[in-house]
Amino acid sequence: MSDVVPPADGAARFIADLAGEGHEPTRCGDVVRYYVIPASGRHAGIRLETGVSVGELQGWPTVPPHWIHLPDEIAFPHTNTDVQDCPPGWQRHSRDTGPWRMDRKPILVWIAHVRGMLGQAV
Repeated sequence: MSDVVPPADGAARFIADLAGEGHEPTRCGDVVRYYVIPASGRHAGIRLETGVSVGELQGWPTVPPHWIHLPDEIAFPHTNTDVQDCPPGWQRHSRDTGPWRMDRKPILVWIAHVRGMLGQAV
């Protein structure tokens, strides 16, 4: 069996990219969950679980996901939320990545985006 991820399978590639950087991804139904440690803000230095809907990963790595799944206790002063693809106690937050540049490994840009967003949590 080959460990090569087909380029057309964005979710599998996202999972492989996260694993390659040590973020411990798991697929939980329609969500890919993984861990990050914010560098600043209320949760600085705390290992947090977050996630992304599999349906948003079809274009990975050239198109980043938009919604970030987080436990309900993580809040932001300004955010749009819903609970699509979320289990009880979780919600997803609308977060624009801005221009998506491909001059660095996309997973590193994504993780920096999530860590920066978590630095804004209240």
